[in-house]
Amino acid sequence: MSKHTAADVVVCGAGPVGLFLAYQLTKHGHSVYIFDKKPGPTDQSRAFLITPRTLEILHQYGVAYRPLQESLSTRGAFMNLDGHEIGRAYFTDVDTLFPQLTLLAQSSLETMLVDELAKLHCTVHWDTTLESYEQHDDHVNVTVSVADGTKATATGAFLVGADGSHSRVRKQDPSWTYKGNRIRSKFALADLELDGPSVKDLRDYQCIFYGVDGGAIFLPLPHKGEPERMTVRMVVNFGDYVTDNEDTVNHGVRDDQEDVLTMEDATRLLKERTGNQLDVTVTKAPWLTYFSVNERMANGFRRGRVFLVGDACHCHSPAGGQGMNIGLHDANNLAWKLSLVLNGHASDVEKLLESYSTEREPMVKEVLQLTGATTRMAFNSSKIVAFLRFVALSIAFRMSFFRNMFTSRLMQINYRLGASPILSNSSTSSLIAAGEYIRESDTLTHRLVAEQLTRKTLYQILGELPGRHVAVWVLARAAHQDEPPQALTDAFLQRINDYKSCAPLVIQNSGHYTGFFKSTASSTDAYWIDPHALTSPHSLTSRLGVAAAIGKTSARVPPAALVLIRPDHYIAYSGNVASDTDLDTAFAFFDTYLSSTKS
Repeated sequence: MSKHTAADVVVCGAGPVGLFLAYQLTKHGHSVYIFDKKPGPTDQSRAFLITPRTLEILHQYGVAYRPLQESLSTRGAFMNLDGHEIGRAYFTDVDTLFPQLTLLAQSSLETMLVDELAKLHCTVHWDTTLESYEQHDDHVNVTVSVADGTKATATGAFLVGADGSHSRVRKQDPSWTYKGNRIRSKFALADLELDGPSVKDLRDYQCIFYGVDGGAIFLPLPHKGEPERMTVRMVVNFGDYVTDNEDTVNHGVRDDQEDVLTMEDATRLLKERTGNQLDVTVTKAPWLTYFSVNERMANGFRRGRVFLVGDACHCHSPAGGQGMNIGLHDANNLAWKLSLVLNGHASDVEKLLESYSTEREPMVKEVLQLTGATTRMAFNSSKIVAFLRFVALSIAFRMSFFRNMFTSRLMQINYRLGASPILSNSSTSSLIAAGEYIRESDTLTHRLVAEQLTRKTLYQILGELPGRHVAVWVLARAAHQDEPPQALTDAFLQRINDYKSCAPLVIQNSGHYTGFFKSTASSTDAYWIDPHALTSPHSLTSRLGVAAAIGKTSARVPPAALVLIRPDHYIAYSGNVASDTDLDTAFAFFDTYLSSTKS
């Protein structure tokens, strides 16, 4: 007799992306049935790079400490062309909480996420394979088989395919395609334990070597052996990066038993590709494999109640280590939207759910183009291309503008959303624009002191409101200026309370409040003070663009600024509010996808 399970969301695939999606949904209070055909978390290192933006997302959900416990952080990138060092790029000048590339094996990240899910009483169903699914008006029925061959069913409001480039979720809907290119050349991937004098030179950097025989990339990995040794991931190419239009998907690790990479092969490749410039000895090789690369993207990431995330809807060159990260960002974009619908807080369900594809597809296309172009240039043996590559990279690593652009791209910290049905089209000069990502602020002081004095950063405040939008009402202004009438702020607080998915945050600055609150009556817990100078670049007032706007006005009573921060920390709306009419305009946008008790 088959077993039946009912859940809010069914997730097919328990790699990092599926696990993180399940974790977010569970944190939002939803039930999740997650399953995978594997017997457990992978025992292969596979993906290994975690970008600063991804760490910020993990931090948002309180789990960034887990990878940081076991990971390794690099200071920058080192590049060598034809035996000549052309420069180093350091990561310390970027505006992020985590100015480093964090290196951790996928196997470790999966194990951590499984542990965190267990703490929330969410079980991963291993040795479980998708057989079929059927969509209905208000749910999806999913049939799976377990290791002993018996069948089981799971029903959810939504099904998410996080099952990789060979996704069964995608393949079972004939309207879904996975068009793109297959790369003819193969790549070798080797995790190597090294000993020798050059270990100290490799330990802190992402090292890139280009020569006449091809390229080699070295990244340090967490090492648990002798301290004078280290473990690195080496990636090398064989031949130019040439594509074809073959429809057969072969992205990922090769299972060909006749084409085996040996430790001797890896040692020879290390010496050849570095021109014998590294004085190291390979002592162990924990993982050796060949892998193939495809550049593909699904024709849409949603079909009704079924969604695709990660490699199930896009795969590309591993250049820059973007793959796992953008998959985790897919999950971060989708989770809060599903939660909003499940909680009944969406005024336009179709608009909200369709925004997942609308927002993620342009970013994925950009990554496919960037990684493809980067890899083609990096692994092209043409003498002309080699000369142009030398000139371009020499300039890039020596000029701060290009060097910072390179590191920002690599670290995924400057991406902004394009056009979306749930982003405001209107913009106010100087204020942070809809689609921008809000960065961390300096500390704020809670104006409510009923029991203690509290100081928190913006991210700390947002972290206590998972899954909710935060409407920031900014009253900060110059010393000679006055705040708008209290009645306008009271009207804002009264109206925002009609939205169960939103929380208010009122920001004042020093000199524009008469005292602290000792009672929680009348929304006093929403008031926070930004104690920093208006010109301080990391104050919340500056982060939101209000400081710049104030500097451009001579008005005695500048308008309040209203900024709506989404659960994924992107800005949905920003605008000035000087009257009840302006407030009506702002809330008219809120109503386009957020439901209120007045709806």
